[in-house]
Amino acid sequence: MITTSLVVLGRLLSYGFVSVDVFHLRETTPMKLAPKLLVSAAFCLGLASQAFAATELKHWPAPAAKQLNEMIAANANKGNYAVFDMDNTSYRYDLEESLLPFMENKGLITRETMDPSLKLIPFKDTADHKESLFSYYYRLCEVDDMVCYPWVAQIFSGFTLKELKVQVDELMASGKPVPVSYFEGDVVKKSEVQPPKVFTGQAELYNKLMENGIEVYVMTAASEELVRMVAADPKYGYNVKPENVIGVTTMLKDRKTGELTTARKQITAGKYDEKSNLGLELTPYLWTPATWMAGKHAAILTYIDEWKKPVIVGGDTPTSDGYMLFHDVDVAKGGIHLWINRKDKYMTQLNGMIAKHAAAQAKEGLPVTADKNWVIVKPEEIQ
Repeated sequence: MITTSLVVLGRLLSYGFVSVDVFHLRETTPMKLAPKLLVSAAFCLGLASQAFAATELKHWPAPAAKQLNEMIAANANKGNYAVFDMDNTSYRYDLEESLLPFMENKGLITRETMDPSLKLIPFKDTADHKESLFSYYYRLCEVDDMVCYPWVAQIFSGFTLKELKVQVDELMASGKPVPVSYFEGDVVKKSEVQPPKVFTGQAELYNKLMENGIEVYVMTAASEELVRMVAADPKYGYNVKPENVIGVTTMLKDRKTGELTTARKQITAGKYDEKSNLGLELTPYLWTPATWMAGKHAAILTYIDEWKKPVIVGGDTPTSDGYMLFHDVDVAKGGIHLWINRKDKYMTQLNGMIAKHAAAQAKEGLPVTADKNWVIVKPEEIQ
């Protein structure tokens, strides 16, 4: 009994969970106490074994889980990687579109305190209504997505990353809808937006990929720094490396010295430390490539690899995610196009793109990959 337990304890020691001289324990511990100590050690080993248990894709439809598991098995521990959009792909709802009104409603972001360069069009005030910044953002989107995508990342300028992290965590913890107002034509509408809700299935997939030696990257059209506060914080379950979060980047400023930098610049130079950046202030000045539309494809080439393609790309928006979905998946390796089907009109649009791109590939004599290896799920199936 004691000898067997010592073997168990030795295995526990090999994991580094305890530090003790096993043989000294055997020689000096009274025989009445030794079995109890060793049984306790064996119990700890049981807990350790559970900690190392492989992640299962429990929050996925069975056919999707099967396809994902097969792809992972075929590409495990070979230096491969995966790329995911974040908003409405890795969690439900949109971080910036809820954080903006969340902070605006608290009086933290106002038209008076926002950077003057962000006032692009006149505010639409009436005799009895002052337009919100959320409404202003919506109207910029009516001008063009190329206007509002950067703007809603730039609007958080003037705060340190530490200050913004507090707000992000409060928003995520609240779980409550955020009241908003916006114009629909000339009529003021009242509504609510939801804070992000982690897709349990995606957290499972992220971790399973990493457990199998497949690096996970986030490629977001939102602020890189804001998304990093969720994707790289272990309490939200994704466990992405901070340096693997790629998104809309604006310059960071040291308030004491005036020195400018970005996480992307630091990462490229091999000098990145997430915690040391928390005191830096977000500025509105943009860094490129801009990670929306074709910029997502460009950012993969710039920051990840020019030639090796990911074995999975996940997205939910045809325009913003389409370029990386159609151009970056390594279908020859069994790579997967992962689509979160949150809107019927987007699904219709995507089906049209699949047919169009497959025909274009065939016409050019290229391997037809656009219509291959799709995994399509609805948000509620992976929540």
